Parts: sequence; structure tokens; C-alpha cells
Amino acid sequence: MQVPGLDVVPDSVCLQKADDFPLDDVVVLNRQGPYELAVQRQVKRTLEIVPSSGPWRKTLGQCLASLESFGDEIDDDRHRLGLTASGPTTGLEALRELAASAAAQKSVADFLQELPRLGQSYHRVWKHLTQTVSDLLTESKANAPEQELVHRSAYRIARRLVVQIEPTEQISPRYPALCAALQERVLHADTGVDAAGVFRMVEELAQEWGPRGGAIDAAMLRNRLRAKGVALRGDPPARSVAVVRQRVEQPGADTLTQAAQVLTVTSRTGRSAWSDVIGELKPSDALRLEVHPAVDADVGSGELAALPPYIARPEGLDGRLRRMVAQSVNGSRLVMVVGGSSTGKTRACWEAVRAELSSWRIVHPLAPDRPAALLRALQDDVLEPRTVLWLNEAQLYFLAKDYTAQVSSALQALLTDNQRGPVLVLGTMWPTYWNHLADDPAEGDELHDGLGAVHQLADLALTITMPHAFNARELADAAPLVASDPRLRLARSRAANGRIAQFLAGAPHLVRRYEQSDGGARAILHAAMDARRCGHGPLLTEEFLRTAAEGYIDEAAWHALDEGWFTSSLAELLKPRRKLPGPLTRYRPRPGEPSPESPLYQLADILHEKSRTNRKRKPPASSLWAAAAAHSRTDTDMRELAEAARTHQAVDCEALYLRAASTGDASLLTWFIRRLIALGQFRRAEELIEERCLSGLLLGELSAAAGLSGRYGDSERLAHRAFAVSGDRYGHRRLSHHLLSLGMRGDAARLYSWAAGHGDPSAARWLAGHYETQGDRITAERVACAALTQHGSPAALLALAQIRVAAGEVTDAVRLSQIIADHGHADRLVAHARERSQHRDHAAALCFYGAAAAVEHPKALEWMSWRCDGQGDHRRAEDLAHAAAARGNSHALHGLAILRSAKGHLQDAERLNRAAAHAGSLSARAWLVRRRLLA
Repeated sequence: MQVPGLDVVPDSVCLQKADDFPLDDVVVLNRQGPYELAVQRQVKRTLEIVPSSGPWRKTLGQCLASLESFGDEIDDDRHRLGLTASGPTTGLEALRELAASAAAQKSVADFLQELPRLGQSYHRVWKHLTQTVSDLLTESKANAPEQELVHRSAYRIARRLVVQIEPTEQISPRYPALCAALQERVLHADTGVDAAGVFRMVEELAQEWGPRGGAIDAAMLRNRLRAKGVALRGDPPARSVAVVRQRVEQPGADTLTQAAQVLTVTSRTGRSAWSDVIGELKPSDALRLEVHPAVDADVGSGELAALPPYIARPEGLDGRLRRMVAQSVNGSRLVMVVGGSSTGKTRACWEAVRAELSSWRIVHPLAPDRPAALLRALQDDVLEPRTVLWLNEAQLYFLAKDYTAQVSSALQALLTDNQRGPVLVLGTMWPTYWNHLADDPAEGDELHDGLGAVHQLADLALTITMPHAFNARELADAAPLVASDPRLRLARSRAANGRIAQFLAGAPHLVRRYEQSDGGARAILHAAMDARRCGHGPLLTEEFLRTAAEGYIDEAAWHALDEGWFTSSLAELLKPRRKLPGPLTRYRPRPGEPSPESPLYQLADILHEKSRTNRKRKPPASSLWAAAAAHSRTDTDMRELAEAARTHQAVDCEALYLRAASTGDASLLTWFIRRLIALGQFRRAEELIEERCLSGLLLGELSAAAGLSGRYGDSERLAHRAFAVSGDRYGHRRLSHHLLSLGMRGDAARLYSWAAGHGDPSAARWLAGHYETQGDRITAERVACAALTQHGSPAALLALAQIRVAAGEVTDAVRLSQIIADHGHADRLVAHARERSQHRDHAAALCFYGAAAAVEHPKALEWMSWRCDGQGDHRRAEDLAHAAAARGNSHALHGLAILRSAKGHLQDAERLNRAAAHAGSLSARAWLVRRRLLA
């Protein structure tokens, strides 16, 4: 059996050897050579290469543990790391090629120079690799690791990584039982698909959705199976997709009566999105689809339509957009119109669907919140064929935390399922958001689960870019249309550089109102602008604005305000001018939607866009965090602002972090506690750890920080507490090291003694060395032997034996090594002997190999055999080699034969190689075949 990563047939294959190897699923060993070759291999069904992936982080954590245990052997290519998975194949193939490239370079510097020439996909994998290594090293250390250490560790892993991509796992022997259970309990008697076919469908769906990180619930799975013709028990008596298709494809289907259309919509209970036939909508209904109302031109309202005439660009944007929309009849598609605020994106979409898809229905998911409404529409079978799914401000659907994966996966399923189409998903988005979705992931993107699925969804989109302004030719062609409407005439005369759409939406007017505001009104606007740019949703409560605005008023202005400043300032911001809404507008629910408990307000889009540039570098006021903790409308809004507080390194918002932790986001509280530790606020940090997130790791970090600040008593107490909670030894080690650096060896020895008594091998090793240098040899041995017998760690006794070898006390060192071997740690002796041999410390190597050989360790017997032969004791050498072969190390005989052959003793070489071949050595058989001594 040939194993990837091993050039020859292995001597042994072991499974689940976690006690010896971190990558423990499969371990293959080959001893045919001057030293042992090993390949550790981890096996995963799927492995998504992103820092947020749990299996990926676990695998790299095991690789780092292997570097810790076998670093020298890995660097010398005597130990390799293996990885087997079946998908996603793109990432695994890039990882495999990256590993091959790393192995071909002599150093990490050479590899980093070569990396830019490999291509973007390899660069992305390297970024994920280094980011994950950095995260794991940060978790195991007090501070963030140096970039040089991160790159070196990632390179050492990559150059010895063997990636194997296997076909999808075959169905297990439980397959017949599962099929029987499906047939008996799940499938309807009338279904036309057998259980085996359903089983394969479920497998395909898992393979399709799994790599995207998409969350699946029962309704989604039920809908997908029903779309494939599978009838399940308990299915509602709703019309099948085939029936809907038959209805919409019948002659005259475009002229369904309004009663039938109303029946189609109102028969659905609990709808979260209104649905209408596009051709029956009035122009004023465009406002329901969030088309901006136009400025007033001082003309009686009865004389003008709800919207001004539309200036179409048939040879430009509108022609391309309408062709994309019209082609939806041939199959489902996602069309995204990308442009700045108030450039006419939503109006262009409205005109396109009215012109090309007037017989289709339109669904606008909006309440109770956009992503939840969208998911409900997708899962409750609201979307029939020949429907437009209207996603204005699509980032509010795609980038809503806690919904990202579900929304993306559900939309991908809709777009790729021919039996549910045709449907058109039509959305608008600002360029900054679209670039975030369409470009390669930036640093930290994967902190939000499912963002990889959003990037895949973006790959399906057809995009069209909205110009910022009309050009001269377009304005000349539209001159008669402009002359027909006073609003267009006003915009044409006053808009700068052809920015008519922005003027009609009131953008210049709103910006001017913002710039001219002061006092309480300006504070309210700054609070709303900072809340939106920090991630809060579009709806802001009155209490939120009141609390947040207080921090944006300086001391002098605050004393000049009257008691009703907030009410009067808010009324001023809500007041329309020229029939154009103000910088803030009050949200009013549609008929049938629940009324909010308190008034909700929305910030004008143009001011939100302006805040993302003008206020980008200005830190929010602390009152914003207080408002987020007390008055955020949803938990999602609150968590977004808590993340923003962490980004701004804010520490004056404990209530916000505590509330975020209470909703399940413990990482924010962990960061806050570490921030308090860094600022020296140890008492409060300890209180939060004990009350909110009891963690030995955090207690250990707190202990270390307290020790470094000179609070040794608190540090020792916290270190004991950390060990009691989770066995964490970090606090003890850091405090002990700090005391040593200050020359306080007595206090350090006391701490090390406590830690050694509780099983810390490094403490026992230091303590044994300390007593040995003090001349207290008996206590040194007692400490080292206790670590071995009570806690199973030979490290202290190994260190003590090495000290005594260096002092010339070889007999004592042999005695100590024999104790280690007698307690079952001959492997550690051999590994230590190999390491000492590489450092030319032959006396220590002989001591450790000799003790391991005394308990018949096969590698030690091999080494001693070759040494005896080199000293002329040939009989003893052969006895040791035969003993090693009897214990599975046939290479000992073959190696001895090579030594004899090199000295010209060919008869001895032949005899020993025959014995080695008989013991199973393939190398010995090859040697005999080459010399025609064996067929």
C-alpha cells in the first residue's frame, strides 16, 4: 500500500494515535533508512480554508502542536504533515500547489518573493493560513506574535504539508436502513421518487450548501425536495410548482382577473411582503418601492404627477438594464444596479420592470425587518414563477449579521432551481458595499459567518453601473421632456454638472440643511450618522437618538439649551421644506404591519453616504455606546455597535459589551476584559471574569499582567485560581519567569515547586536544574522522579541526566536514563538521543540510546548495533540488529549490511541482507535483486 507523502511502502499504519501525534487520524511510519520517517494525517469530509472555519482552525492547531513536538524532524523532512478531504476542491487544490511551491524554496524569504508570481488564489490561501496561525499563536501567548514568527511557522507547516483530495465518501453500510426509514416515516405514499433517489438528493444538497457555510432549516429542505417532485408526509395542501407553472403558462394568463390575483396573494397567511401585478400598480406605488419623492416646484400638488417624467437613456444605462430585465423570461437571474446615493437607481429599476415585465408580480420584503421578511418569503412559497423580488438597498439583506449565510444560500437555491423560475431578483446597492461583496475577501471578512456564501452569490449577479450624472447629449435629447415638467426645469437649471437625479431627490438641499444646522439639531444628526456608519440598521428609536445626541453637545452649548431642546430640534429636522422630506423622516408601518412601541426615524441616504467619508476618522461619542446598550431596536443593531466599539478601542461602554455577551457574543466581553487588563484595571477585570465568563485562560493572563506590574500576591492567587478552573499554567509560568528576571530566585523556586507538584513538566524541569546547581542532588532527583512517577512526565529526569553527562557523571546519567526507560518512555529517550546526536553531543546520545536499548527499543537497538560494528564488535552488532528486526525494525539488519558492504565484506552483507529481507525489508530485497542474488 503506497501512502501519499511517503516514498516507500510503510512499515506500520496506526489509527487514532492522539497520545503520540497531534494529527492522529492516520499515522504511517517507515523505518527503512538511517532514521524513521513519519507522516501524520488528518481526515476531513470537507475543509473550507477560511480562518472562521472550526475544522480548519483545529487542523492548523494540530499542525502547530506537531511543530512543537517534532519541529527539528519536520524541518529535516523526516516528519511530514498530511491532510485528506473531499472538498471544496478549489481551495484544497490551491493549498496543495502552495505546499509544493513552499517545499521547493530554501527559506521563508525565498517563498515570500515567489508568492506574488503564483496567482491570486494561492495568495488568498496563504493569507488564510497566516491569519489562522496568527490567531492560534495569539490564543496561546499573552501578546500578538511578531509577523516574522507567523510567516516562519506557516511556512514550516506548508513546506511539509501533503494534501490529498479524495472522491466523495461512499454511502455507508447503514444506507439500506436509512432508506427504509425514509420510506416508512418521511415519504408520502404517492411520491414518484424512491427512497434511494431521495437519499441521493439530500446528499447533493448537503454537498451544495455545506461548502458555502449556509444554514439550512426544515422549510428550506422541504421546499427543495418538493421542487424536485418529492412528496413528503405532512406537506401542506398548497399548489405544486407544476400547477403554478400551468397557470402562468396558460393562454390568457396575463389577463387574470383581479379577483383571482387577490385570491392568490391573500390566501397566504402571515405574509411579510406585499405582492402585486406590476402592470396594475399606479405611479404613486413607486414610493412604496422606495423611489425618492421629487422636490417641489411651487406648483399646486393637483397639477403634477407623483413622479416627474423619466429621462430615459435608451442607448446607455436604460437600454442595457431593460435588456437584462427582459431576458428574465428565459431563466432566473440576479441583476444588481450599482451607484451612489440619489443617482436614480431605484427609479431606473421601476421603469424597467414596468416596461418589460408588466404581467409579472412584484414582491418587496420589508417588515418586520428586511432579511427576516426575505427569508420568510423564500421559505413560505410566496415567490411564484414570473415574480420580481425587489431588493432595494440590497446590502441590508446580504450583510445583515446573523442572516448572511441563510439569505445567501436561500437566494442561490432560488436562482439555481429551474423548477421555481423564472424569477428576477432585482437589487440596488452603493459601490462601497458592492465592492465589499464582489472583490476578494479583505482582512477580517471571515469574522462574519457565511460571508463566503455572499461572495459566491455575487458571482451569479449581472451588474450595471449607474452614472453619477447625465451627459450633454442625453440632456439635449431630453430637452422637450424637461420642458414639460416644472420640477425637471428647476433641476436642469440648478443642478451642477448634470446631476439632475440628485437634485430631484433633494440631495443638495439636505446637505445644505445639515451644514447649516447647529446646537441640538446638529448633535442629533451626528448621532444618527455615527450610528448608521457604525452598523446600526436604518430605523432609530427616539430614545436612542435622545441618549446618543447628548454626547455630541459641548459644555458651553449644553448650558445654553432649554429643557425641550430635543423635542424642538427633532421637530426641526423632521420638518419638510419645499415638500421635500427633512434630514430625518419618521417611519410609518404599512397597513397590517405591527406598530412600533415608540417612534422610529430614518436618516436621509445622502447624509448616511456623506458620513462614511466626512466622519470616517472621527471617533463616536461615548453616549452612542450608552444608547446602543439601552435603546437599540434589535439585538443585531446592538451587536453591530458593540463590534464598532471594539474597533474604536472603546472601554467606556461596559454595559454594551455585557449586553452583547448576554445575547451570545462572548468574544466582545473577552476582548473588553483583555483591554481592562492592558489598562491595569485588574480588579474590575477579575470581577467580570468571575461573574460573566469564568475562564482559566483569562485568569492566567490577568495573573501574568498583575505579576508584571509588581502585584505578586494577587498574581500568585490568580494563578492558583486559573489552574483550579481549567488547569491553565500560563500565569504561574509568566510570574515565575518575571521573578527570575528580577533575581528573586527563592520566590520563583516556591512557585515552581507548587506548579511541579501539580503536574507542570516545565516547572519540574527548572526546579530539578535549580536544585542540581545548588548542589542538592538528592532533592533534584526527588523532584524529577516525582514528575515521572506521579505525573508521567520524563522531561525533568531527562534534563537532569543531560546535566550529569555534561558534568562527566555518565554512570549517574545512565542510571537516571534507565529509570525513564523502565517507566515506558523509551520513545522520549530515543527522540532526545537523536536530538543530542545532531548537536554532536555523542556522550549524551550514547547514554540515552543505551538505556532505550536495554528495554529493547527497536530504534535504539539499531543505533547501538551500528555503533558496536564501528568499534569492531561485530558479533554484538549482529545480535543487536537481529533483536531490532525481531521487534519490527528490519532496517537495522539492512543498515548493518550496508556498513559491511562498504568495508568490502560482501559475504556478510549478503547474509545480513537475506536476513533483513526475510524480516520484511523491501530495501534489502531490492539490494539482493540488483546483485542478481534474489529472483
